[in-house]
Amino acid sequence: MALTFKKATRNQAKARLALAGPSGSGKTYTALLLAQELGRRIAVIDTERGSSSKYVGEEGMPEFDVVELESFSPDRYIDAIKAAEEA
Repeated sequence: MALTFKKATRNQAKARLALAGPSGSGKTYTALLLAQELGRRIAVIDTERGSSSKYVGEEGMPEFDVVELESFSPDRYIDAIKAAEEA
């Protein structure tokens, strides 16, 4: 089967990415910087007892809204995402 090239075009697409690493490797820090570059309001669903808030006021860090989950059921994540959308 022959390969066929076609002219590349720019498509609208949503970013799909995952940040993985051990504790303390900079996942939250990196996510905040990436979110800042996207240029919109930032909402964090914090599942680590307020660990994201340690970046508040740090030079170069964006402002963000946060909700801290104490229950980690899928329904709580869905509720948190809906609350972020509404805010």
